Amino acid sequence: MPENTFNILSIEVSAYIKRHTHNRINENDIPITVKFCTCSLIDRIKKLESKKGKTSESVGSWSVNYQDNSEDSKEMYDILVNYLLYEKNSEGKFLLYRGN
Repeated sequence: MPENTFNILSIEVSAYIKRHTHNRINENDIPITVKFCTCSLIDRIKKLESKKGKTSESVGSWSVNYQDNSEDSKEMYDILVNYLLYEKNSEGKFLLYRGN
């Protein structure tokens, strides 16, 4: 993957991770699991981008079908949970904890 593409996608993935971790990650001390999660999410986004679009098209009685993206967001969240479910920040709070 070109470096420029990686950098653009890493910004998108960072925002996704921050949203789900409620900005609990210290950007000066990023855990290795967060880095692995970021790379895994970038790979998933790249694969999803390559398969988006029409899945089929008919001419007689014209019909077009598009890919359902509902599974995509579930896959993204599953990756996030796989890496960060038990990860804690420097204050000892779980990164994915939804409370205060």
